[in-house]
Amino acid sequence: MNKGGPKLSAQARRSLEERLAELEDERIPRLEREFAATHDPLAETALRNTQEEAGRVREALATATPLEDEPHDPTIVELGDSVTIRREGSATKERFTLVGELEARMDETWISDRAPFGAGLLGSSVGQLIVVQAPGGEQRFEVLSIERG
Repeated sequence: MNKGGPKLSAQARRSLEERLAELEDERIPRLEREFAATHDPLAETALRNTQEEAGRVREALATATPLEDEPHDPTIVELGDSVTIRREGSATKERFTLVGELEARMDETWISDRAPFGAGLLGSSVGQLIVVQAPGGEQRFEVLSIERG
């Protein structure tokens, strides 16, 4: 997390609020009942992990800066931007939204700015070819468009 908390778009904030409600209203009570009934160490671990996740989400929501309040340069990829890309040699276009690490877990089209692909996109511009080191080797993508959240 950066100083002052993460930067969250309104959409990411809503998703995290929904996740927190699900954790606090459904998962944690269910895991508490399961552990109370069974005293199973695995249930206890699952409960503790879920409580820790709820704490991280709660902290992110409490300290987050609205991304919409941040200055924005429409010519380069920044946190919160939706980016349309095409793999070199392919006709298929893909669209991703660059988000902070916590939000990236919420949606498969949200890419963390700390992941190799997200870090490669960050700061790029339309028409630029980015190179990403992937487990299968180097991959190249062309940035086709950038849109704010």
